[in-house]
Amino acid sequence: EFRGRLGLHQTMIMAAEANGYTRRDYRIDQGNIREILRYAFAPIHAASSMISLPGILSNVANKELLAGFTEEDQTWREIAVTKPVGDFKAVTSYRMLDNMEYEELSPEGKIAHGQLGQESYTRQAKTYAKMFALTRVDIINDDLSAFSDVRTRLGRGSSRKFNNLFWARFLDNAAFFTAARGNYITGATTNLGLDGVGLEAGVLKFRQMKTGDDKRVDGAPDRLLIPPELQFNGQRLHQSTQVNTGGAATATSVPNDNIHAGKYRPIVQNRLSDATFTGYSATAWYLLRDPQILAAIVVSFLNGVETPTVESADADFDQLGVQFRGYHDFGVDFAEWLSGIKSKGAA
Repeated sequence: EFRGRLGLHQTMIMAAEANGYTRRDYRIDQGNIREILRYAFAPIHAASSMISLPGILSNVANKELLAGFTEEDQTWREIAVTKPVGDFKAVTSYRMLDNMEYEELSPEGKIAHGQLGQESYTRQAKTYAKMFALTRVDIINDDLSAFSDVRTRLGRGSSRKFNNLFWARFLDNAAFFTAARGNYITGATTNLGLDGVGLEAGVLKFRQMKTGDDKRVDGAPDRLLIPPELQFNGQRLHQSTQVNTGGAATATSVPNDNIHAGKYRPIVQNRLSDATFTGYSATAWYLLRDPQILAAIVVSFLNGVETPTVESADADFDQLGVQFRGYHDFGVDFAEWLSGIKSKGAA
């Protein structure tokens, strides 16, 4: 029956008709908006009808919100592991500090019991939310673009909140990366220079790490987390096959192959050097493992839902329009300190 796009007016009137509204035309104006909203948001009386305005608007809004959410920075996924939680209570997890190394079977055939480490961390999800509304003016104007714009912005707003909380938590890491744990280096030679000296110090420190009961950690880092100030050094160390030193100033033969090429993929995060974050630095950098093997950070999502949700309903009695609420349930916590090292990059 329609030609062209299906706008807000047609969508809302179709939902109202499913609940018994008698249509005069497919326009909403000052004279019929209250009645249409009342019918559209009422419980559906027609048993065979599948039209639900809250459902229609929420489904469309969630698609736009997801687009807005994923368009924002997703670098957190490069260093974090995600885990579900079933409620908002704190969950205790134990770090990978155990004695599960196999032992030779005794002549009696008795197998020794392994034990989990006693060092634990907690993780917990919380709710973050925002509301917006399609006003009476938006509806009468059939302003579908206003609806699309606001819901996309809501998705971006959710992502920005998530990123700000995630990186604020990560940068507040003075008790996580420490000299006592062996995952922190400092000094003038720990800067991320093109000579590779600082990077080599970080790799060595990673390979020297041990658990609390003096057991070595196998594996190797494969990613380099850096602020934008170190982006080009990080990329050159990763991509360049040669590093030229000496030149005409010396007659000494020196190797010029870049032994780090292709090994430590640079991940640039602008917030690392943002002065509004506690623990920011333009010189600090991190060597980290694949988070699917061992992660420094764990993100807990309620019921495993990683993206925000939008719901819609009729506006309050004192406001003509349609209200939407977006919410996101998550938590960010430190996890495995054996997952990588931090370099101060300065004395």
